[in-house]
Amino acid sequence: MSAVVATRAIAVPRGASTIERTSIRLAAAMTRWATRRAERRQDRRAAMLVSIKDEQTRKPDPRATDHALAQMGMRLR
Repeated sequence: MSAVVATRAIAVPRGASTIERTSIRLAAAMTRWATRRAERRQDRRAAMLVSIKDEQTRKPDPRATDHALAQMGMRLR
């Protein structure tokens, strides 16, 4: 998550022209868009790393105990 707080109140200087006010609002909108895009990318990356870790983690074999006991000449059941 980002540390940027999204607010609708944009500080526009009192004597700003129409072009200046528009460019300030446009910059705020672009900042919101870029922040959301970066956060979504970060979430996708974290999910991908978790799935890769789960995929590469060795799962316990339920037959491993039976196999080990059979090698020792004993039966589990």
